[in-house]
Amino acid sequence: MDDREDAAGTRGLFRAYFGGEDGSVATTFRNLATADVVRRTDERLGLSYARFDLPPEEGCGAWHFLSPAEGIFAVLTDCEYHTIRHERVVAEGLIEFHFLLEGPVELSLPQELDATAPTNVSLIACQQAPGMAYDVVCQPGTYKMASFYVRPELIRESFGMDLSQGMARQLLSPREGTMAMTEQKIDPEFLRLLRGLFEIRFSGPRDLTLAAARILELLVLSVDAVDRGGKAEEQSIVFTARELAMFDRAREVLAGDFTESQTIPRLARKLGTNATKLKSGFRLLYGTTIFAFRNRHRMHRAMQLLAEGDTPIAAVAHAVGFRHQASFTSAFRAHFGLTPTQARQRLVPTDAP
Repeated sequence: MDDREDAAGTRGLFRAYFGGEDGSVATTFRNLATADVVRRTDERLGLSYARFDLPPEEGCGAWHFLSPAEGIFAVLTDCEYHTIRHERVVAEGLIEFHFLLEGPVELSLPQELDATAPTNVSLIACQQAPGMAYDVVCQPGTYKMASFYVRPELIRESFGMDLSQGMARQLLSPREGTMAMTEQKIDPEFLRLLRGLFEIRFSGPRDLTLAAARILELLVLSVDAVDRGGKAEEQSIVFTARELAMFDRAREVLAGDFTESQTIPRLARKLGTNATKLKSGFRLLYGTTIFAFRNRHRMHRAMQLLAEGDTPIAAVAHAVGFRHQASFTSAFRAHFGLTPTQARQRLVPTDAP
């Protein structure tokens, strides 16, 4: 069994497959040059593209890799994962920009009441100080995500980030023992460019050039978004190593405690942090809001109870934290597409007369 197959057994993400011992993005891109992947290159422009298709037993879809310039790495995730994926992210001196277009998620930012505006996509920018590391976990489901990793000096000099803003300074130079993060809204034009990036098939003679140009344009817009956030006197959120480590505990609590009294502020106090940090860190590490994560586990626990056949639906509702059966029925139908009664009929069919 080769190293990639051994790593694949852990059901990790792209670093687990191609990142080598240090598990870094830079090593991933170096190793792609000799990996068993689909590749296209444009030597004149110095562009190289690689695609890795998920093994059928793990899911479907692919990771796409492109570096449009020295010190800029882009990873496009267009996959359906059949199992939970877990990966360790080490500090390597790169600023990360993440955009989740599709996934089993709900975002925390309030959206404008505008039918043309994006309702579930935002920009997350972050960087951890040397020696910091964090764990990311993806639940099973479909993900369409763009991630850009950029050297800070390029963001500062080539993209002109406004260093007079505290948010920019924290992102470019996080304090020792911390990780800085900010989440910003994106506008409809930004979203259109993101979706267009995923429509490129990487098969025609101009596809690599088009993708590289689009990534650079999206980075310009990302820096604009961070600058605007800084001018609005919003600061980035700073996590310590202890706070990053506590999110596993938050995940355990949310996956098992469905009582109505389990609110975000109460959970934050229990873990020794504040609600803003808890919500933002959860989004970064697990690609979902606390509400969506908890609701997923509540609904699956409800399905287990319904399968037992003899628990009244009102009791099932109470067991997963709903005071009123009607509210539980609405939430269950929104999640599974059928009512609890219909689910029970399918799970526990009655004997024919």
